[in-house]
Amino acid sequence: MEFGNFRIDEGVNHQTGVRTVYHFEGDQVVVQKQYDAEPYIKRAQEMRSRNEGLAWGSGKEVGVIPPWAHEITLIQDDAERVKAMRAFFRENPAFLAYDAFVR
Repeated sequence: MEFGNFRIDEGVNHQTGVRTVYHFEGDQVVVQKQYDAEPYIKRAQEMRSRNEGLAWGSGKEVGVIPPWAHEITLIQDDAERVKAMRAFFRENPAFLAYDAFVR
């Protein structure tokens, strides 16, 4: 079955920040998903600036968990949640605002 050549842009999902575009090319459909992490990375940079000179335990902000990774916040066990957060920030250091958290 041939669909022709066109695309459908669903726009940005405001809960996840993901834009979904469907490309119909002949008999193939390609689903393209784009995510703009820039606002979250910028927020982490601002948090790093606010953390300058603060000691651990004095209200330091650890980092930003973007919407696509919010399942981390649903982990009930505190130790497991912290472990998952450290793993996330090690894999995604641009979202980290306090380096000592991952050590």
